Amino acid sequence: MASAGALLAPRQPSPRVHDVVVLGAGMAGLTAARRLAKAGLDVVVLEARDRVGGRMHTLTDPTPHGIEVGAQVVHGSRADTWELLRELGTETRPIGGARRSMSWSKDRGFYKRDYKHYGQVVERIAAEFSEYRGGDMSYEAFLEKIGLTTEERELVADEALGWASEPDEISLRSVMEDNPTWEAYLDVNYQVVGGYSGVAAKMAEELDGKIYLSSVIDSIEWKRGNVRINVTREGRSETVHAERAVVTLPIGVLQTGKPSFSPALPEWKRKSIDALRMGRVVVAHFLFDRYFWREQEIRGFMARAGRISIYDPHPDESGMPVLMGWIDGTAAQELSNLGIEDGKARVLEWIDTAFADVDVKKHLKWSNLRDWIADPYSLGCYSFTRPGGKGQRAVLATPIEESLYFAGEATVEPPHYQTVHGAYRSGKRAAREILAGLGMATD
Repeated sequence: MASAGALLAPRQPSPRVHDVVVLGAGMAGLTAARRLAKAGLDVVVLEARDRVGGRMHTLTDPTPHGIEVGAQVVHGSRADTWELLRELGTETRPIGGARRSMSWSKDRGFYKRDYKHYGQVVERIAAEFSEYRGGDMSYEAFLEKIGLTTEERELVADEALGWASEPDEISLRSVMEDNPTWEAYLDVNYQVVGGYSGVAAKMAEELDGKIYLSSVIDSIEWKRGNVRINVTREGRSETVHAERAVVTLPIGVLQTGKPSFSPALPEWKRKSIDALRMGRVVVAHFLFDRYFWREQEIRGFMARAGRISIYDPHPDESGMPVLMGWIDGTAAQELSNLGIEDGKARVLEWIDTAFADVDVKKHLKWSNLRDWIADPYSLGCYSFTRPGGKGQRAVLATPIEESLYFAGEATVEPPHYQTVHGAYRSGKRAAREILAGLGMATD
């Protein structure tokens, strides 16, 4: 009778097993998911935030044209994302040359950078590097090794700060080898009219019902052909089953060990994760009631060797009286340590001091500060290469046992990492790898 009762008991339904689960709804994740879904695969996307877009984030209040607090521009006329922007009917506009050509200090006020001296120092570094046959080290260590003065090292600090890294944090080889590829690649930057969030929203429309927001991933259990993702979604614990996963989590998150992988990622994969580091950036915006900087024919300025950049982000014929602060490295960490309100006050103080004759605070209408360092779902802005880490991005991109695939800006080669189009490129690559493994067309 007991056996009969067991046979008659209702059976628990088997969990739904998706073809692919994508971790993260930023550009890389949305791109991979769209392409896999279009190929007919059963795809689900898990996103910890309450919105799609990841490090693309546009504010539309109080300015209708949108304020980018994350990714800023389309980098270059050859960016991979042009095919996507044309497909979605996204409007763009080119933006002019350097808006931070002026420098500022308390001692000198506004002044033009000595590009002749700068060029001479850069040429000396390049000549010394061409003769160097030693191992990789930090950029700062090399500058000290070849005998640059403290003043000269600060003069060329932006060679590292351009990658959202301090000179003593970044790989020498990365700076010296990746900078030239970037300069050869980039021609003109373009703004996305209405903001990058609109691009993410349009991509997400095609994945209606397949994206689960506010889903924080706790752990990833995997073996060949079987992946279990344990998540906390809206306060409830859930498990998502799939045959394979695309991991687009930022390096900063992967380095925390949360979510955990079981079994642990192989040593070669851990090495590739540890070879990189997330840059430190804080983005601030201030809306004023007049263009007091344009009245002085100043469109922007840099301070503290480029760690502080304050500039007008919009063309003359568009936008509103906004100044944007793009704060890097130790200056960004300083703001992050202060917190949002005190951080905004500090940046406004920098602007007020630079324009001492204006009474800047009287003209302020609205402000915002986006601290990417403290963001729990990115822990930084984008990846740079640590000393000894050159070549590890390709290793990071390598799939594991046709079960775990990796995408995101950190997985692409120079000069495309750190960019939206790099993330887009990586999402396409991960989708191709999965489709090829299934014997399906990859176009």
